[in-house]
Amino acid sequence: MRVIMISAVLSALVAGTSALAIADELTNLGSELKGEMGSMASEAKGEMKAEQEQMKDSLKSKKDQMKNDMKAKREHMRSEMKEKRDALKAERKEMKKAAKAKKDKAKKHATEAAESLEEEAH
Repeated sequence: MRVIMISAVLSALVAGTSALAIADELTNLGSELKGEMGSMASEAKGEMKAEQEQMKDSLKSKKDQMKNDMKAKREHMRSEMKEKRDALKAERKEMKKAAKAKKDKAKKHATEAAESLEEEAH
């Protein structure tokens, strides 16, 4: 009977220690899983942050490109308007010059006509 008792006690001890070992393994497995999930979450967070930065940089470069395009268009329009203004000024100057020449010519003819009338009157 003693042998049976000893073997029962030993088997209970073995079963108890194996249950503790299994529980310890499960605890370790849980800790490992928790650590793995944490590292995966950190990686995902880092990747998302990198994507956000990349998108922000992309949008900034597009915005800068649009600003530069608009600036170039404004400069081009200013240049065209300046050319048109200069052309109109030149045209107006030519018209004034032609009008002055016409006026001088008319004045000259008027004085010549007046002189010829005075000579005929003498």
